[in-house]
Amino acid sequence: MMTTRRTNTTTALVGGLASAALLWGVQAGTGEGPRLSATGASVAVPAADPASRKADSRRKLGEPWKYDGRTALYQTHEVKDPRGILFVAGQTAKDKSNTYLHLWDMQKQIDRVFDQVEKYVEDAGYKPSEITNLRYSVTDEDLFFRHFDRVIDRLDRAGIKPTSAAIGVERLARPGVLIEIEATAVR
Repeated sequence: MMTTRRTNTTTALVGGLASAALLWGVQAGTGEGPRLSATGASVAVPAADPASRKADSRRKLGEPWKYDGRTALYQTHEVKDPRGILFVAGQTAKDKSNTYLHLWDMQKQIDRVFDQVEKYVEDAGYKPSEITNLRYSVTDEDLFFRHFDRVIDRLDRAGIKPTSAAIGVERLARPGVLIEIEATAVR
């Protein structure tokens, strides 16, 4: 059985891993690739990526942030003349009968929650690539970042280019629920 570290600290990823980078001593604006913290963990470092800043003629992306060499988050995501805005409430890993799934398994919960968020977005007539913001509430920030490559895989697969925030919380719906994701989509 795995236990989670209880914390009252907030690790914010506003538009990237800015607060987490400051927490881990990463210098913003260096344009360097990822590097290791004192604990040996890979940390995010901002990098210029002008080719990916324009998603389409109505969308403009701000400065990207790289994590392990991959673009994960953006400082801003502007949508000019939006035709609709969708807010998706916080999702945890559950099945259709509202039973919690994959307790204590961060990677499986990440996949299940992304599946749910994408389904709600599509059911409302939006595309996952129209998601502009994600807010991750996690009970164990270290565990979340150990599986952050999975988050980036899901973002890449769906074409999501979000601004984001990861917030460390003491507890979610019940013990073993490690992550909740809220989303905003704009078309």
